[in-house]
Amino acid sequence: MKNNWDFLKKFTHARIALGRVGNAIPTKELLNFRLAHSRARDSVWTELDEMKLNGPFISTQSQCVSKKEFLLNPDKGRELDSNSRQKLEKLAKETPALDCLLLIADGLSAEALHTNANSFVEIFTAELKKTGLKMGPVILGRYARVALGDEVGEIFKARSVVMLIGERPGLASSQSLSVYFTYEPSKGKTDANRNCISNIHSQGISPLGAAQMSVYLLQQALTKHLSGVGLKVEYPNEYQRILTP
Repeated sequence: MKNNWDFLKKFTHARIALGRVGNAIPTKELLNFRLAHSRARDSVWTELDEMKLNGPFISTQSQCVSKKEFLLNPDKGRELDSNSRQKLEKLAKETPALDCLLLIADGLSAEALHTNANSFVEIFTAELKKTGLKMGPVILGRYARVALGDEVGEIFKARSVVMLIGERPGLASSQSLSVYFTYEPSKGKTDANRNCISNIHSQGISPLGAAQMSVYLLQQALTKHLSGVGLKVEYPNEYQRILTP
């Protein structure tokens, strides 16, 4: 018998209309669920492989010394270790004033960075260059939480920071990225001070769409001198054509 929910499956990759066998779901769907769960767990524990990312970038690390510590002590992932901070402070003294600093980070899914970061960085850099805004060196953060971007931006005295970070893997996608944008970054900023573009993966927003949206968001924020809940952005209609791969 045809499932009355089947027509909805073309609108979402969520687990709906799975069918049933007696009081349980079909074996195929059970195995698919277990596979997705396994991929999500593997993604969380996968270490960042810098060789899979196109350079150049400046490599840094949070105060966490292992993936386990990163998962168990979130606060340590929000601050740079002493060596990374010294490296960036030295570099910042030699860097002119910046409109934007791009930080890419493993977060909770290094696999997401391995899969989608190269395309995003290439497109974002090219699009930003067209605007004439000054962008600093690309910073790579290991064992990083979102707030790490505020400290990095503060060191460079950048007008804004764009952070591309691996998100907590879900059962629908284990390779999802998000962009977090902050105007006038500094330690102590909260999520209320940020804007987010999420679901950047093969079945969500494409790296092309996310990069172009990020540049548009950046321009709007620098014009209005704010970010977060006070910044309301209506993206141009033409972006609708590039949101999905």
